[in-house]
Amino acid sequence: MGEIAQLLEQKGLSADQAQEAENAVIQLVKSKVPPQFQGILDSVLGTSQEAASSDGAPAASPGGPGGLLGMAEGMLGEHNS
Repeated sequence: MGEIAQLLEQKGLSADQAQEAENAVIQLVKSKVPPQFQGILDSVLGTSQEAASSDGAPAASPGGPGGLLGMAEGMLGEHNS
């Protein structure tokens, strides 16, 4: 489950609803980004074409080194050292 889904689940959505909402948000954002930036967006969101779910929506990885939260933590950690 990705970061967006985790936040939505904390707000009261079921795990399935949160995951569906996360996939919808990711698809919307990706549809607004020019193709040359898709790789960057996948990197920031922690998604990839290979990790797409059976319905074609990208699967997001949870926070961590490849996720948005992990990237932010890494940047903040480097500046606070």
